[in-house]
Amino acid sequence: MSFMLSLVTQERELITEVVDFVKAKGVDGEFGVLTGHTPFITLLDPGEMVVRKGDATYSYYVSGGVAEVLPDSVIVLANTVERAEEIDAKLAQTARQNAEEALKRPISELERRTYLLELKRESVRFSIAMRRRSARHPGQISED
Repeated sequence: MSFMLSLVTQERELITEVVDFVKAKGVDGEFGVLTGHTPFITLLDPGEMVVRKGDATYSYYVSGGVAEVLPDSVIVLANTVERAEEIDAKLAQTARQNAEEALKRPISELERRTYLLELKRESVRFSIAMRRRSARHPGQISED
């Protein structure tokens, strides 16, 4: 059985499609959704969102936001979203390395938190890009 997924940001609507499964990272941990799921609302942590439709699996980087899960739909309002194929692995790796180097220097607590967040974000983006490269799936369901 399937349900409707809407994945939107302020800039664009990435998906409004019937899908079979969604997995995302909430502030209290990862969650998976199938048709008939108990309703809930959660804040999203930066992380990977995986969408399954038939035999195809699609991957996205979600920088945070909110998700509303209902028995027959999931609505994700995200701060920013990148399809797996939009992520530049080299750029993510470089940004990750820059954050790691910055954390080795004496910096303020605010700068430390900023670089830790950047390190987390770029590590997830790099991981998604590398998995996409090895899995060779398109990383998208519908066009803009």
